Amino acid sequence: MIRIARADPWHRAMTEKETLEFLRESLLLRIGVVDADGYPMVHPVWFVYEDEKFLIVSERSGKKAGIARKNGRVYFVVDKVTEETGSCGVRGKADARIIDDPAYVLELAKKELLRYTGSLEGDLAEKMMESAKDMVVIELRPKFLGTWRQR
Repeated sequence: MIRIARADPWHRAMTEKETLEFLRESLLLRIGVVDADGYPMVHPVWFVYEDEKFLIVSERSGKKAGIARKNGRVYFVVDKVTEETGSCGVRGKADARIIDDPAYVLELAKKELLRYTGSLEGDLAEKMMESAKDMVVIELRPKFLGTWRQR
């Protein structure tokens, strides 16, 4: 298992079980990159977490993929606030790799659609699967998972 660390001194770290459950239930990962002009860019994205990697379908010619391809270093955060847990989340540094394989993109697009919409039917599913040929997978390999949970 990837190293889980306490992200800040005010909250406790999540356990491995809590971290995996949190990532299964969470909806958005925010990926942070630095553009060619040195400005930070943060994008909310759908994701799948498996085999200690975050997997994101992205446009092949989009900024996220282009910057990740050139730089290979990103920052990420997945967070939420609930009555039960208060503020909680996972964040950290990751090495990014672009996977340009249409079959793999389609496979991951289907996983994302099932995760986020519960279906492979409808306009969004049709458009996403049709556009897989113009997409890539951004694979994030975290160096650690900095976690926090208020309660």
